[in-house]
Amino acid sequence: MRPDLSRANDRRRPACRGFTLIELLCALSVLAILAVAAAPSFAALIAGQRVRSASLDLASALVLARSEAVKRNATVSLAPAGAAWTAGWAVSVGAETVRSFGPYGGLAITPSAAGGLAVGNDGRLTGAAMSFEFAPGGDTAATTRVCVQVSETGRIASTNGACT
Repeated sequence: MRPDLSRANDRRRPACRGFTLIELLCALSVLAILAVAAAPSFAALIAGQRVRSASLDLASALVLARSEAVKRNATVSLAPAGAAWTAGWAVSVGAETVRSFGPYGGLAITPSAAGGLAVGNDGRLTGAAMSFEFAPGGDTAATTRVCVQVSETGRIASTNGACT
């Protein structure tokens, strides 16, 4: 007697689920093309974030200098850590360094006057008002620039764009 093969054919294998290797390679190649196209816009975003971060660090250093001057009833100085402001800066009272910031590579920091600034025991600058312009190194676009201004009274203002 012959076995009945009709029932054996009715029991089919369940369908396999998942992706084939070709589908996976196609999806990865499309993803790689999109990543290469988006890379230049990320570079501008990162440069802008570096500028904003450094300008906020300077503003917080100025607030710290005012606070320490009033708290200690002494003159507190904010000066560049090296020959240029891009090497960072330090808040100090006499010979004691309260806090240092930086360095900031890939940026151009342009102060309105040479040297540092000093804050008196009343929280006001002992010298003239000063401004600092932050820009990505080698970039001339005014949209990525940030200007931090310090008035004689010690008030700090940060604006987007070049200093005027």
